[in-house]
Amino acid sequence: MIYNTTRTDKNIDLAVNELVGKRFGIFHKLKNGSIGSEPFIIQSCSLEFDINFDSIEYNRKCNIELRPNGIIVHFRKNSSSFIWPIPFRHLTVYKSGQILSIYENTIYLKLKPKVNRKNNSPFILRLLNAKSSYTQLNHQF
Repeated sequence: MIYNTTRTDKNIDLAVNELVGKRFGIFHKLKNGSIGSEPFIIQSCSLEFDINFDSIEYNRKCNIELRPNGIIVHFRKNSSSFIWPIPFRHLTVYKSGQILSIYENTIYLKLKPKVNRKNNSPFILRLLNAKSSYTQLNHQF
């Protein structure tokens, strides 16, 4: 589910924390590195996002935040902020060339890094390792 977070809502915060876990603390960040991705550009998306790619008013940047039980994709549309929390059990990630595809069932985003790198993004590797660890601990194959 996609949430509008332009205004603070405790009910949304509680729902997101229940779905993907609370934010990592400062000690975890220092020990394990950044929990946020570099900026991505949204290349395409499912209809649920209702993004007009022809509009020059819309900035198609987004980033990904790692949580204990999933991820949150942060993006803006016009002057509003949105999040898309995805628990690891529903998350599917594909990488084809520079395009990173993130799926939750039939909802998807296709992202391209804003800055081209020769190597894979350290954040994406951290994300895949976290998903793998979560799957092994929870025996959900």
